[in-house]
Amino acid sequence: MIDYKLILKDKESVKRELAKKNFGEGKIDALESVLIEMRARKAEINELYRDKRARESERRLGEAGARTARGRTPAMELLRERIAAAERELKQLEISAQALLFEIPNLPDTVAPIGTDESADVVLFEAPYYQECESGNPAPHWDVAEKLGILDASCAGRISGRGFGLFKGKGAKLIRALVNYCLSLHEGKYLELLPPHLVTTEALTMTGHLPKFVSDQYKCEKDDLWLIPTAEVPMTAAFADTVFQKGSLPKYCMGYTLAFRREIGATGRGTRGLQRVHEFHKVELLKIVEPSMVQPELDDLLEDCVKIIRDLKLRYRIVEQCTGRMGDKYSRCFDIEVYSPGVKKWLEVASVGHFSDYQARRAGIKYIDEKGKKRTAFTMNGSGIATARVWLSIIETYQRADGSVKVPEVLTPFMGCDSIY
Repeated sequence: MIDYKLILKDKESVKRELAKKNFGEGKIDALESVLIEMRARKAEINELYRDKRARESERRLGEAGARTARGRTPAMELLRERIAAAERELKQLEISAQALLFEIPNLPDTVAPIGTDESADVVLFEAPYYQECESGNPAPHWDVAEKLGILDASCAGRISGRGFGLFKGKGAKLIRALVNYCLSLHEGKYLELLPPHLVTTEALTMTGHLPKFVSDQYKCEKDDLWLIPTAEVPMTAAFADTVFQKGSLPKYCMGYTLAFRREIGATGRGTRGLQRVHEFHKVELLKIVEPSMVQPELDDLLEDCVKIIRDLKLRYRIVEQCTGRMGDKYSRCFDIEVYSPGVKKWLEVASVGHFSDYQARRAGIKYIDEKGKKRTAFTMNGSGIATARVWLSIIETYQRADGSVKVPEVLTPFMGCDSIY
């Protein structure tokens, strides 16, 4: 969440910045009113406590000269009741303020492109060299995979419904190869974590996935636990309420998990095969940094996420999302897209971005600065590999005229073969 002090200090500036994210002014005005009321209530409570301490220091019986049954004057009893009532009101105001803060998006980075839809996104780079499809008329991955017996969509549908895949034989091994290659690529630089796949409401809230995106999540109602949409959630939560000592940042972590998402879209175009699925294997990269480190660390993270796509020699491009398209938690966001020659369109395979102090403020992640003061850290993350769409792009890009698929060179040690027949 954003720092509420920004609203008290310069509400109009916050409004202007959030207008770039298509966020209306109503909730900002409402939050300001609650914050002003909170400030007044705190001042009232402080004054009541001063009065209470003054009365307690007096060494006489009080106004009426008679004590209550518990040794308290009626005036002191009334004062305590006023304090209790004011504190209850303050508690309710704090709950209202937090609820409003959770609905307000992060402020966009000053260098993020301004716009309301995809037309304002900026293509920063498109790979000039990549693997050309050997098949003159590339088929979509579902046809190639079905003939090779490496993906059974109909069986997955019988087991789980639409939006799932059953990988078989070398198709399953290709998923594993992608994960293992990504983990091996970043081993030594990032600390590998194997986090739980079920998390608490608090964990999803501190990363910005709740309360706004509740409909996108899978929940186990009986246990009040949620299936993770990305390893970003448990990895960030692992550092909740951590105070990093001076000089111990940046902190790098990577986690391999399944990712579960309801956001599949409508039946029809763009959902066939593996273009949109509810469950996929994913390696996530996470960084916790000091604010002064953001730009070089973000550039480095983007390079780490691009490297595996480049190594696979897939046709790719880097697109920076405009302010109106990036998610609420993002301050700046980049998409890495690969070209699908069988489907004949660009598909997002990774998002890379920084969240400034938005997540860390919710999670209580801090660091000690050079002056010994506690400061809120910044977080950023990116998809090391999100397997489903990369898998389909490999199948379509590396298909041969005879129906077989060449295995990308960097994956052959993990596959134990150079072709899928």
